[in-house]
Amino acid sequence: MAILTILAILLTFLGLLLFPVNLGIVAFSPDGQLGLVLTVTAIQMMSLGETPLGQFKRSWLIITIGLLFAALGVVSSIVPGLLTGMVQILLGLFNLVGGAVSLIKRFLPMLREINATGGAPGIVPPNVRKLASVQTTLNCLQLAFGAATLVPGVVPGLLMAGILVINGLLVFMLASTLSKMMAVA
Repeated sequence: MAILTILAILLTFLGLLLFPVNLGIVAFSPDGQLGLVLTVTAIQMMSLGETPLGQFKRSWLIITIGLLFAALGVVSSIVPGLLTGMVQILLGLFNLVGGAVSLIKRFLPMLREINATGGAPGIVPPNVRKLASVQTTLNCLQLAFGAATLVPGVVPGLLMAGILVINGLLVFMLASTLSKMMAVA
């Protein structure tokens, strides 16, 4: 829960900072944003084993890959322009693949169950339904962020800021729902 809360704070804060940036009130380097987001992604990989291809058991390989991505993020933040294209493509692909894989893993088993039983799946507890709803929304936002990162300029900056803020708030909701579910169990 602590990692999710930190991630939620970082995403929400970054999104809120992007509003004055896009209005021209605050000077800003896009490399810093990309570097920060890549570093946050690397922290998720190292601490939770969460990768674009799904959740993996933490291993030295996952930690090493996470450290490599964190290093790229830090260099991108410190030296603007050096890694912009590579970091942009990496983040875009991470988010597109991660969102798509998560949605497929969530809905494919449900479709198989519906086809196998010939009807709708059984009754789902409210907390589980809320958790699935939040995760699905997060994955859809992840897809939108990935597409916008791969094709810059298509999505206005203020909309990207809004996507990050909503993403951060949804991660807060996810942490809250998970903590409630763990308290009941």
